[in-house]
Amino acid sequence: MNNALKKLALAVTLLSPLVAEARPELYQETAYTLSNTTANSVLAFRLNADGSMQPAGSYPTGGTGSGAGLGNQGALALSENRHYLFAINAGSNDVSVFRVRDNGLELVHRAAEPGLTPVSLTVAHDRVYVVNAGDDSIFGYRFNARSGRLYPLEQSYRKLGDDASGPAQISFDRDGDALVVTEKAGNKIVSFTLDNSGLPDEKHSLASAGNTPFGFAFGKRNRFFVSEAQGGAANGATVSAYRLHEDGSVQLLDGAVAVEQTAACWLTTTPNGKFAFTANTPASSISAFVIGRNGQLELLQARAADESRPNDLAVSDDGQHLYTLSNGDHSMGVYRIGAEGDLQAVSRLTTLPAGVTGLVLR
Repeated sequence: MNNALKKLALAVTLLSPLVAEARPELYQETAYTLSNTTANSVLAFRLNADGSMQPAGSYPTGGTGSGAGLGNQGALALSENRHYLFAINAGSNDVSVFRVRDNGLELVHRAAEPGLTPVSLTVAHDRVYVVNAGDDSIFGYRFNARSGRLYPLEQSYRKLGDDASGPAQISFDRDGDALVVTEKAGNKIVSFTLDNSGLPDEKHSLASAGNTPFGFAFGKRNRFFVSEAQGGAANGATVSAYRLHEDGSVQLLDGAVAVEQTAACWLTTTPNGKFAFTANTPASSISAFVIGRNGQLELLQARAADESRPNDLAVSDDGQHLYTLSNGDHSMGVYRIGAEGDLQAVSRLTTLPAGVTGLVLR
């Protein structure tokens, strides 16, 4: 290569990030995860249109993480208009709020809560709820979408039930008028209806179809799908389907359906409600399921993809990509989801710190 070409190549290399910054359409998606370190931070990564991935910033939450695994799903959440990102601080017992800007994240607020060790949060309309593993409780806030501030909902603190229930995830239903919590140690699915003030009203509890209910995701018609780790029993993990009724009660639709893998802990579904995927940690695999018309589950592939101790996953809004976090090799993987639910590897980035938790896409 002559000197002129070398200079041109160097100029392109130096200018590429600036051009991409000015032209966000060059990026398909941005993925966010949480470091959960003592100096807690949200980490951003971009998937480029050519399929490559690159780091896109590290943003301190102002709070502290636990520095260890949380046994959770849902450490991060986006507001409905996708202009704000919420993050838990398990070590300092508070929630951080970021405004999402074209050039990155801006920390706008931190809100304390009375619970201990928040592990998961959920957002609907102007309400944010957190579930706490330290004292087995939930707590809510009112969210101001103009300022980005959270205001504690007085009298929203509720105990889940028995101590050491081991909550893993909290989520609003799609209408935003009820909450669902999975209890790993209690082997229960707990739900709360909300009154007109957004406060927890009637509480319901249902024994899980499989042991150790962990991550879950809502699909269509108020159905939700739960991964059941079965306490790490060899190839004993299962997945079950439930329906949340208008009165807040939960009904089992199908389960427990065998994953044929060990410890299916995290679960996500495609926006069209057709497929579900589980991340199976000791098995180092991703499994794929077909969701039937009535919510029934059918195992499509026990090992749809190989991952090194995966610990979270998420599907893009258009249903085309599955993202995975893997603590075994500290990586983030991206797969293209085929029409039949098959997975094709697109990209992998192996520079994540150990112990990251939570995964949302924008």
